[in-house]
Amino acid sequence: MYKFDERLKTLRKRDNISQNALSKELDMTRAAVNAWEMGINTPNAQSLIMLSQFFHVSVDYLLGVDDRVMLDISRLNEREQRAVSEMVSCLEALKRTED
Repeated sequence: MYKFDERLKTLRKRDNISQNALSKELDMTRAAVNAWEMGINTPNAQSLIMLSQFFHVSVDYLLGVDDRVMLDISRLNEREQRAVSEMVSCLEALKRTED
């Protein structure tokens, strides 16, 4: 699992959550989370899904298959979704002018 250990550790630190707290959220042992981050062991499919849902990223991102970070806006109302879409469009236009 290319990059999984690095991605997990980065996401956990990004969200300021300890290995112990993450293990409790996932109903796992802290040793399991530590082994994943150390590259000693890899999670099973169910654990990968739980991690992706917890951190709001795709399983492909966790595994290093895809470098795109996805933003889940499904819980936003239509007005909020449009606002996010407009912000993304503005950022993309700004990036094109910089290139």
